[in-house]
Amino acid sequence: MKNQPDHNRITLLVVREAGRPVRQLQLSKPLALALPAAAALSLSSLVTSMHFHASRSISELEAEAAALSLTNLRMEMKVADKDQALLQLRSQVTELSEQADSIKDKLKSVSELEAQLQSLIDKENTSGSGGNEDPSDSKASGSANTSAAVEETALSVPADSQSGSGSLVAAVSPPASSPLSGVNFRIGAMTSALDRTVTPQVGGEYIAVYQDDPLELVRETKDDYEEIRSMLDEMMSSISATITEAEKANTAKANLQAKKALAEKARLAPAVIWPTQSKVITSSFGYRSDPFNGVSAYHSGIDIAGSIGDPVYAAMDGVVTAAEQMGARGKYIIVRHDNGLETWYMHLNGMLVSPGTKVSKGQNIGLLGNTGRSTGPHLHFQVVKQNKPVNPLGYVKP
Repeated sequence: MKNQPDHNRITLLVVREAGRPVRQLQLSKPLALALPAAAALSLSSLVTSMHFHASRSISELEAEAAALSLTNLRMEMKVADKDQALLQLRSQVTELSEQADSIKDKLKSVSELEAQLQSLIDKENTSGSGGNEDPSDSKASGSANTSAAVEETALSVPADSQSGSGSLVAAVSPPASSPLSGVNFRIGAMTSALDRTVTPQVGGEYIAVYQDDPLELVRETKDDYEEIRSMLDEMMSSISATITEAEKANTAKANLQAKKALAEKARLAPAVIWPTQSKVITSSFGYRSDPFNGVSAYHSGIDIAGSIGDPVYAAMDGVVTAAEQMGARGKYIIVRHDNGLETWYMHLNGMLVSPGTKVSKGQNIGLLGNTGRSTGPHLHFQVVKQNKPVNPLGYVKP
C-alpha cells in the first residue's frame, strides 16, 4: 500500500562532505517557520543592544567633554585672576617705590632743618652769658628729641616694602654728636644675642601667613607710609616753628618764654616708659619665622628677654581691663589708656593687679615669666591701636 505524503512536516536534506551519506531531518512545519523568525528576532535584539550601548557611550563621552570644558574655563578664569592680581601688585609696588622716594626727600629736608636748628643752638651757646642756667638747654633737649624722633620714624618703615629704597634709613643718620640711636642699639642687641648659646627667648600666638598676604602687606605698608608722611609733615612744621622762635629769641625774656613753651609741650606729650629692666629685644614686630614650627608667621609685638620674677612696669597711666591666663598668651595683663591705646603684657609668671585697677606709669603690675607658648623667660609687649596691633617701637624705645 502506497504511503500518503504528510503535509504538516518538512524534510531538510543535509549534504555533508564528499563520500558521506546525505542526512534527512524532518521538522514540523510550525517549527521550521519559527526558527528563521527566532534568528531574525535575535539579530534584531543584538542590533538594538549595540545601538543602546553605543548611544550610552556617546552620552558619557559628551558629559566628560563638557566637564573638561568647564574645568578648562575655570582654569582660564583662575589664570586671568592671578594675572590681574599680579598687575595690581606690580602697580602698588611701583606706587610704594614713589612714596619711598618722597619720604626720603622729606627726611633729607628734616635733617637740613635739624642741622639749621642745631647751628642756631650752638651759636647761642657760644654767645650766651655764663649764668647758673643756660636758656638754650631746653632747645638742645628739643633738638635731641627731634633727632630721636627722626631715627624712630626711619625705623618704623618696613624693610621688605621699600621697593629698592634701601638707603631710606641711611639718609637720616644722626650726627656724630647725637645720642646712641635705636638702630645702633638694636644692632648691638642682635650681635650679643648671636654670640650667646642659650635658647632664644621668644614666643607669642601663631598667626599663619596666607596666599593674599602680599597684597595685604602692600596695603599695610601704604598705611604706614601715610602715617610716616604725616609725622614728617608735622615734624617739619614743628622744627620750622622752633627755628622761627629761636631766631626771634634774642633776649632773655624770649629765651625764657621759649623754655616755658617747650616745658609745657613736654608736659602735655604723653610719655611712655620701657616696661622691663632688660633692654634686650629677642624678636621684633612683624613677619618672622615661627620659633616652634619654622613657618612664616606674624608677630604682633616685641619680645624682651629677662629672668623669671623680674618686675614688669605699666608703660603709661591707665586702667586694667584683663588679668588672666589663656593658652598661648599664658598669664597676661591688658591696660587701656586715656589716649585710646592698649598695652598688652604676656607670658607673665605672676600678676599683681586685677581688672578695674587704675595703674600709674612705672607701677609694677606683674612678674616676668615663661608661661604659655614660649621658649624661654621673656615679656611679650604689645601695643594695640583701634583694635589693631602696631609696632611698639613707634611709641617707646629701650
